Amino acid sequence: MPAYLLPAPDAVAARFVFLTQTAELMKHIRVTLTEIGAGFVLGGLLGVAFGWLFVRIPLLGRLLSPLILLLQTAPKIAIAPLLLLWLGLDMGPKITLIAIVTFFPVMAGAAAGFAAVEKPYRDLATLLHLGTWKRFRRIELPFSLPPILAGLRIASTQAVTAAVIGELMGATYGLGYLLSLGQENGDASVVIVAVLILSAIGWGFHEVIRLCERRMLSWHTSQVTLDASV
Repeated sequence: MPAYLLPAPDAVAARFVFLTQTAELMKHIRVTLTEIGAGFVLGGLLGVAFGWLFVRIPLLGRLLSPLILLLQTAPKIAIAPLLLLWLGLDMGPKITLIAIVTFFPVMAGAAAGFAAVEKPYRDLATLLHLGTWKRFRRIELPFSLPPILAGLRIASTQAVTAAVIGELMGATYGLGYLLSLGQENGDASVVIVAVLILSAIGWGFHEVIRLCERRMLSWHTSQVTLDASV
């Protein structure tokens, strides 16, 4: 294949150095990382909160579940233009889109975890008159960690895809914008550099979640007992 379609590894490395020195590559990376981090945290917190609410208030879950399912099944590439129209070209629409794709797997895992808290622990919390916050922190959240972390692990890879979709639709900085710029200029090496960096970011996020999962679940299995929970 001609080099302009499939550049050699040394040409890709040279383009990486060139972009770093003259095209603010580090700024593009920081923008995308900031969007992913903010959207991931926001979507994760909302997912845990709504998962807990849906278990504590089943009627709320029955009312909102169809709307949440509709939002989840809608193609994200179709949602992105609307978010751009509503929120502009800054980080807002990208963070919102990332939060949307993060929310559903975390919410589903949290709801399953909170619903699976064993009855003896719930009875003990009632017997000891534990408040809502203490019951959540000492009993419900520890028991729900495995499915919550599994949802976060799934969402970590989807968050990178959502960030790229948002930046492809409209942005002035970010790795998705760099992808679009390389495509418009017919520069395959720029596209390959952006894809490789995005893959590394996705892999890094996934491994961070796996590390947290190993540590937190180790604590979960060794420390969450009937006495320690209260």
